[in-house]
Amino acid sequence: IQPPTQRERPIPPPRTTARRLLIAVAAAQTAARSVVTPVAVAPMATPVRCGELLCQRDSYARAVSTVVVSCEPRAAAAAAAPGKGKKGKGAAVPPPPLPEWEVVLGDTVLFPEGGGQPSDAGTVGGVQCSRVDNVDGLARHVLSAPLEPGTAVDVVLDWPRREDNMAQHSAQHLLTAIALRKWGYDTTSWGLGDATSFLELGTPEFTPLMMAELEAEANEAVKAGTAVAPSWHSVADVNEGRVPGLRKSSKPLPPSVTGPVRVITYDGLDTNTCCGTHVHSTARLQAVKLLRVERAKGACRVLYVAGGRVVSLLGSTFERSALLASKMSVPQEELLERYDENARKAVEHERAAKSLAAEVVTLLGQALRCRLDNGERALHVHRPAADADFVKALAASLDEALAEAQGLLL
Repeated sequence: IQPPTQRERPIPPPRTTARRLLIAVAAAQTAARSVVTPVAVAPMATPVRCGELLCQRDSYARAVSTVVVSCEPRAAAAAAAPGKGKKGKGAAVPPPPLPEWEVVLGDTVLFPEGGGQPSDAGTVGGVQCSRVDNVDGLARHVLSAPLEPGTAVDVVLDWPRREDNMAQHSAQHLLTAIALRKWGYDTTSWGLGDATSFLELGTPEFTPLMMAELEAEANEAVKAGTAVAPSWHSVADVNEGRVPGLRKSSKPLPPSVTGPVRVITYDGLDTNTCCGTHVHSTARLQAVKLLRVERAKGACRVLYVAGGRVVSLLGSTFERSALLASKMSVPQEELLERYDENARKAVEHERAAKSLAAEVVTLLGQALRCRLDNGERALHVHRPAADADFVKALAASLDEALAEAQGLLL
């Protein structure tokens, strides 16, 4: 398989303002064409392998016209949803999984899961594609209906899902590069969640000041519009360090990788092997927001959002704040002051309630001892609002009297 041509690769980083504007216009026109007219791919008996798929040559291609190479029923075990169902008598029997098919195409704009990035979704020949897997270097599309091999099909990407996944993945690369350069902290793992993502840094301590510095530098890179581009190299060049700027923390490739190897470069910031999709410019990230740090087993997990998630989080947070302010009858700016005031009053009320409960226990105990003195042996007390502490205190105050009278407290 021939490596991607220079024409298919993202435009090199701009050097002047005029060039930057021309590139922005060209990129917008390319994106528009990808939406309206699928990229045409010549029929082929051998499919493009993972690492050189159209989605990895051009992360902004949203559709492609290609051909079905193979179609096989998906094994029932693979199609079954994992989980811990109830066992034993009376347990509900899960319905059998719907039939699915694994389809290999000549090329695809649907990214197969890998590198921590979830797979894309979309349609293939009008059939829903729920996921794409990399199986022995081939992108296998999981479809809800079969397609005849040799059939020409249009593959259409679920762009909002891709754009979101791509933003979180690109932000992780950016944050990883800054943390490594600034403090020497390696990223030991990362995860892309439905609402937030995280990167795990190999350090037991990551202070609020470090959080602020990392976030500030990441957003400076966003504002700078740093160019991001893929390139392809031999396994030997990667393993022997002959790729310019390749991150030193990059691990040697396993023997199963034959190449060419895809490398992602954030101009002047980072160069690293990666199979995932990336923005063409850090400006497309819009913003990066670090949320909090969680400590786990000698490492620090930094939670973050990027791209459209920043705006969504800001909107939902503002709505919750506005609703809470309305319920508390204060402006949003005074929520913390009102909370502190309510917390102080709650402590005062709790102390007063405990004092009153002690007085009630004393008075009630006196009345119950009088009943014991008058010959009653079974004392029935019903107080619906009493808690366990009240009952224990009352019983303790009557222990001696009940023992002497051989009475019983109910």
